[in-house]
Amino acid sequence: MQSHAYSPASETIPPSVKVFTWVLIAAGLFFAYVYTFNPGLVFPGAQISDYSSTLGFASTGVRVLGSVAALLISVLFNRPQWLLITLVSRLFIETGDIVVGLVTGGTVMNNVMIGIVATMELWAIVTLVKASR
Repeated sequence: MQSHAYSPASETIPPSVKVFTWVLIAAGLFFAYVYTFNPGLVFPGAQISDYSSTLGFASTGVRVLGSVAALLISVLFNRPQWLLITLVSRLFIETGDIVVGLVTGGTVMNNVMIGIVATMELWAIVTLVKASR
């Protein structure tokens, strides 16, 4: 008979997922800066010239920072369940970003890059689920 007792040692984030999470954290910090202060770096022609665009880009930057904080907390406290929830949430957001990009005529490169990140997040989710069994 197998024991399903709680053991802190059994709750660990696989090393490959930890590395990926740190990459997401670094990229998230960069994009939080870009969205908040210089969107033209990544989005050609984007400007923070009026209240609406300033609010939109800055709000997105803050949301990215929120996601980075969740990733950072999950990995620093080594909580695979927290990381799983964060990654599922991010995957949902990435999928929405792709749909919005397609509907609004966003750049193909942006959609491809988001798709790559979403695919890697799906990989991390599957890896976490497998590790928890």
